[in-house]
Amino acid sequence: MLRRLSILAAVLFVVGGASAAPPLQREMREVEHLRGITFRHRVVQRTIDRTELRPLIREQLEKTIPYSLDDYVRVLKALQLVDASAPDVVDRMFELYDSQVLAFYDPITHTYFAIRQLPAALAGISDSSALRESVVIHELTHALQDQRFDATRRDRALEHDTDGELAYHALLEGEATLVMLDYLLEKSGQSFEEAVKGDALMGAMGAASADQSIAANAPPYFVESLKFPYLEGLKLVVQAYRRGGWKEIDRMHGNPPRTTREVLHPEEYFARLGRGEKGAPPFNPPRSRNVLTIERLGEFHWHYLVGEHASGWVDDRVTITRDGDVTAETRWETSAKAASFRDAYVAFLRSRGLDPQVSTDGASVKFEYRS
Repeated sequence: MLRRLSILAAVLFVVGGASAAPPLQREMREVEHLRGITFRHRVVQRTIDRTELRPLIREQLEKTIPYSLDDYVRVLKALQLVDASAPDVVDRMFELYDSQVLAFYDPITHTYFAIRQLPAALAGISDSSALRESVVIHELTHALQDQRFDATRRDRALEHDTDGELAYHALLEGEATLVMLDYLLEKSGQSFEEAVKGDALMGAMGAASADQSIAANAPPYFVESLKFPYLEGLKLVVQAYRRGGWKEIDRMHGNPPRTTREVLHPEEYFARLGRGEKGAPPFNPPRSRNVLTIERLGEFHWHYLVGEHASGWVDDRVTITRDGDVTAETRWETSAKAASFRDAYVAFLRSRGLDPQVSTDGASVKFEYRS
């Protein structure tokens, strides 16, 4: 549901300064050295004040999400992903970004943005050139993905595919994070190859994800949605690197993960990749005038709502009308897993004051309720 915002976010949960952007040629050469492929052309850069960040993100959102910001909030509330009574959902989302973004690559204008000021929560931390450069390395990797793997076009093709877009961002952010970690380890004289073989990389990222700069009132859904592409994406690309180095990650770009299930269960993705099978086409069903949106939420979203009871997800289709009616059609591996999900989701909806109508047919479960 965060859609393209997850590629706009800078290196989440990594602390560092962002001063006026220096020439990027040296950093571009560093990314080329680490990644083993070259840029096709230079990256445009722009330096902004932090006061410009929120209007800029709002502008990008309005250009890229398939509905208005007001409708975006209606969708989140109808699906119970955020508190239905919260009056300031968008503001709190922007506050989260403002507390975390240190720099970013904008895939729409193909521009690297540096931000002069640190977030307020990090203002007392002294600047570090190594960490500043690590942010640049991460974001320039996105520029490289754009130039060499057509990432922006692929991302736009997933505009109506909530689950598919989040899965694709896991590849993009996981790879960019791995390149950044390679850079930091090389700078500190440590072996990247040894780190990839062990659990040190994921341990470091797991600890960093508990960043104290995140406000306590940040909506949990936004926080978890932002963390997912970085942490689960890193796990995915680390497994790929162990299988065949950067060349294996190149291969992933030719046949990316198509669902968050494939990200959460990498063995399924790599089995498909090994067979040379393409994933499902982007989810983009026809819509009518009275329909606000039709979504495929995928395993990540159902897991966020009902935890382990989302195990065994196969497919779903969720329709939200402009009148607030929600119909969720879901399919599971077995009838037992369908029943487990059904009971957990009914209990969840009733805890939110909703009374769903439920029908079950083997491994398929359908829910209807008025939000």
